[in-house]
Amino acid sequence: KQFVPAGASPTVETVQKVDALRTADRNRAFDLTQCVVADVTNAAAYIVRAILQIRSAASACPEPRACAINIMNIISSFAWISQFTSLAVADCWDKGSQKALCAADISDMVAAVTNGPAAGIASTSDCADMPDPLDEEKHLPMD
Repeated sequence: KQFVPAGASPTVETVQKVDALRTADRNRAFDLTQCVVADVTNAAAYIVRAILQIRSAASACPEPRACAINIMNIISSFAWISQFTSLAVADCWDKGSQKALCAADISDMVAAVTNGPAAGIASTSDCADMPDPLDEEKHLPMD
């Protein structure tokens, strides 16, 4: 809260109220933009990604290494779907939601913990001097 000197005219309080309303309106506009542009779009993108990863895993699971990569990527994609859906709840609702933000944080941790090992395993072939093209195809989402 800002300091208002004693004896200040009512216009100072009015200006502060108007400023607070403008700031609230600007923050709400940012939340709605975040909701539509980032949260909903990313959730939809990860749904498509999970579907492609499931298709890829179905064809690669006879090979244990590729199967492990794909399964961890699928789990992380579903966790990111959960995260972006939770963020949409927090950003789209005008009152926000502390529980939705908590759910987003937990989902993000699950996604990161499962995606890290998948990326580490995949990097053994992705970063090789002469990667085997067949090996590469087994852990990438199908188009």
